[in-house]
Amino acid sequence: MRGAGTSGAVGPDGTVAMLVCAAQLGALLAGSLVVGFGRNDEYERAPGAPLGLLCVLVFGPPLLLFLGSVHTFLMTMPADLAAQAAARRANGALWQWRAASVVALGAVYAAAPAAAGAPYLHSWAWIAGSGALPLLGVAWFRRGERRRGRPYRRGEVWFRVLPAGFLLTVTAMAACGLALATGVVGAYEAPRLTEAEMPGVWESEDGRAEIRLDAGGGAVFSRVPYGSWDEEGRCDGTGTWSYAPGDGAVRGTVSFVVFGDGCPLDTWTVGGTAERPELYALFGDPDGGDVRILVRGQAP
Repeated sequence: MRGAGTSGAVGPDGTVAMLVCAAQLGALLAGSLVVGFGRNDEYERAPGAPLGLLCVLVFGPPLLLFLGSVHTFLMTMPADLAAQAAARRANGALWQWRAASVVALGAVYAAAPAAAGAPYLHSWAWIAGSGALPLLGVAWFRRGERRRGRPYRRGEVWFRVLPAGFLLTVTAMAACGLALATGVVGAYEAPRLTEAEMPGVWESEDGRAEIRLDAGGGAVFSRVPYGSWDEEGRCDGTGTWSYAPGDGAVRGTVSFVVFGDGCPLDTWTVGGTAERPELYALFGDPDGGDVRILVRGQAP
């Protein structure tokens, strides 16, 4: 990829790739914000506060440019160099070698998220796809240079890419807003469990808290949290449980009674997914409080 020239002109490749990648990341972020602010999260908390949106607006642009630079160094630059080298030595159009390069690099880089537990094919598709638009931008500017007979200056590149990035972001926001309004992107739906599916062990991910429910309505509590984040207690003991199953938009709930002096566990709500059911309680501010989660373990 070309760099600065002695005449003060700048080859567009690196700058174009950085700006296009930043633009596509910005469009993805903007679409995610529209969806996030347009509905409650899976624990029924309201969308983020305006202060959070302000932080995104202030710190988002420089962060996107930085990520665009990193992406250019790791993906666009090596893919383009490999494609040019292959095109000089073998048959095939340059765009074909570029496509093959981003697919090959995506396969290599996908190993890292896969090692962390992400699906390999999904990671591969996302990473490879992220290199397509920056390389198309580089190719478009190179054709423009050939037509005009001279390279683009840095300011010219910014002047052309930024409006296109803004249009892409607005389009992504409008599409996500339309998807919310039409129900294409629906609200989260909690799993619908029957009372017979509730008995078993429900425990926190760190293993510190546990509720053991038996089929006869008895319950055993071990370090189960209650209260708020600042004044949180832990409940140990025995008691009873009763279940109100969900119906439509209403979520299932489990109400507890602790024997003796006990502690006010009150009601926990069913969440998670059908494959990974959860019980959760929201402490503090109903719109943005702290969530305590117990995950369904083995049956008794």
